[in-house]
Amino acid sequence: MLEISQIRKNKICLLDYNYKQDIENRVMLSKLTVFELSILEEILYSSIKTSINKLSKDLDIPEKKILAVLKKFEKTNLLKIDGEIINIDKKMRKYFEFEYQRFEENFKPDLLFINNLLHKIPIHILPIWYSIPKSSNNIFTSIIDKYFLTPQIFQRHLENIECENPTFLGIVEDVYNSENFEVESSALQKKHSLEKEKYLEIILLLEFNLLCFQSYKKTDNGYVEIITPFHEYKDYLQYLNKTKTLSIKDTKKLIRKRKIDFGFVEDLSSVLKMAKKPISKSSIEKTIKKELSIKDPDIIISKSYIDSIINKLLKIEFLTQKKDLLQFTSSAKKWLDFNLENKALHLYYHPLNTLDSAKSFSHLINEKSIREAEKSITRVLDSSWVYFDDFAKGILSAVLDDQLVKIKHMGKTYKYSIPSHSKEELIFIKKVIFEKLFESCIVAIGSLNGRDCFSVTKLGKKLFDLT
Repeated sequence: MLEISQIRKNKICLLDYNYKQDIENRVMLSKLTVFELSILEEILYSSIKTSINKLSKDLDIPEKKILAVLKKFEKTNLLKIDGEIINIDKKMRKYFEFEYQRFEENFKPDLLFINNLLHKIPIHILPIWYSIPKSSNNIFTSIIDKYFLTPQIFQRHLENIECENPTFLGIVEDVYNSENFEVESSALQKKHSLEKEKYLEIILLLEFNLLCFQSYKKTDNGYVEIITPFHEYKDYLQYLNKTKTLSIKDTKKLIRKRKIDFGFVEDLSSVLKMAKKPISKSSIEKTIKKELSIKDPDIIISKSYIDSIINKLLKIEFLTQKKDLLQFTSSAKKWLDFNLENKALHLYYHPLNTLDSAKSFSHLINEKSIREAEKSITRVLDSSWVYFDDFAKGILSAVLDDQLVKIKHMGKTYKYSIPSHSKEELIFIKKVIFEKLFESCIVAIGSLNGRDCFSVTKLGKKLFDLT
């Protein structure tokens, strides 16, 4: 569940513009029928001066019925009726043209819409509302960089939103915790016991806080008012839902690499204890294979796995080798005194515990790329066992600099870019998870039906839970 914390008074002040008039107009618009909206549309796209007779002919509607609707619009100062003549106010027409977009079939409350929405506010007020430099060359670009640039930046804005009104915070939670990130206004009004005017005042605050936006869906019974996040973020959230990795339902036949989460660390410990005095590599291999077979009788202990244990200890200098004899070091002696979790953490952070390179992804062997590959498991922290090939379809990690998920201006639209990983990059990510994170007991690995799978351990959940 999304939780919004209250911090201090918000900088958005509706008194900085004529918000009451805005609310009155939105109340009127929300009550319009499909018939009345068709007349409004015709007025908005007519010339500044027209006549009732012309509207009647263009719409094929009796003048009497049109006149009743026109009088409703006259109260908003959109037009004035002078006998048969209709004079349309340019400024108000511009306002209603903007608001009418919310009723259009393909309307999206996207960043371009938000940019136009902010034109309602005096330009000198915007730097105060959004804490951006007054010297900014492009105010909206600065707003994008501060609030929208990446999903993580917007998420921080969302989680740290400042407001004294608990209903404001409640509506935000309702929208972002809804199944499709879309809630009908009628349901919100009923839940929070709000009159239409008070409700719309909160919606204005939500819109200017860049959190939720009002629009309308056409149904067989007219238009239904809905509230959603801004379009680009809603798209991103829906992508996350679409690519969510499902847990494996039946794991009875799953073959784990090691029976317990700290298996690799225990195996390292076992070898080190054998090497307190010089011992041959062949003796270690024979003894550890027998010991592992007793611990995990259902698992085939391969020579390559035993080699990986010995090679790891040599790499991090817990073992020294003279000819065929191995012996543990003073560093290993200290490590053996740690509990299992601390042993795993020490191994994870050990400066010599580097990832072995491979020609196909040698360009990715750097700290940033490895950390990004590790963070990919955050998408399955709440899952049990998952197939790696299913997991790979939704990896968002930027193992290359140009793969960062961020807002991009594409022609006339904006969109959060989603990375596409090459075969080599996926091999690299898999190596990080199935070798480094497995050896550090952050994930457990195994296979089922010939497919590799993994599960984040309790230690992994503790380390990578970023919420």
